[in-house]
Amino acid sequence: MDLEKLYDPIAEFYDIEHEEMDYDIGFYVQEAKKAGGAALELGAGTGRVTVELARAGIEVTALEISKAMLDAARRKAERLPKDVQKRITWVAGDMRDFEFDSKFDFVFIPFRSFQHLQTRADQERCLTCVSRHLERGGRFALSLFAPSYQRLANKQMFNSLGTIGLPNGAKLSRTERVTHDHVNQIITVQRTYDVVDADGNVKRKVWTFPMRYLWRFETELLLEKAGLEVEAIYGDYQRSEFRHDGEMLFVARKP
Repeated sequence: MDLEKLYDPIAEFYDIEHEEMDYDIGFYVQEAKKAGGAALELGAGTGRVTVELARAGIEVTALEISKAMLDAARRKAERLPKDVQKRITWVAGDMRDFEFDSKFDFVFIPFRSFQHLQTRADQERCLTCVSRHLERGGRFALSLFAPSYQRLANKQMFNSLGTIGLPNGAKLSRTERVTHDHVNQIITVQRTYDVVDADGNVKRKVWTFPMRYLWRFETELLLEKAGLEVEAIYGDYQRSEFRHDGEMLFVARKP
């Protein structure tokens, strides 16, 4: 899979779709402040989390592989106050293979971006880079979804994601079809985007992306192999006990 071009088809819709998504911001701000010092975000997308960390006074380096998403992030940052802009360093790069001259006190991968890495080799490459760039005592936060036993029992699911308005007055309707490959632990999502303009003309885009699901102890072993110690596993961004029915949030540190 070409991660560099994965988000190109829907980059123009990304911020509109996630405009009201802020339930995870407080968690990352708290973790960054607890770690102190500089932060590194991997899979920064259009800067949804990046910007809020910078607004909270945190120096953050934001790495993103998609040019379309990174361009959108930079355009968004241009509207920020100058002091906030100065706290952000945008970097085009791959979370599987990156190199910085400095180390960080806090590294994080939000909103399940890590699950775009389909092979164990890619996962290990990423986590090795994370560990190498963490200061001693530095913290790492990893966002995954907990595999749903109920959903995995279904070979295929079809969902309506609703309709939202676009700035130009058109309507964007979204549906998705989800299939499961239990052998390779891959969920393949096919989303259909129908843009209907004021005259009723329809323009359709179909976006397909795979996600590798991971189990709790599988993830713990990956982190430990990279030289990281798991401190906590949470079931949501309010730090509730992990119950394997929603989020799977890992917080680890480099000893």
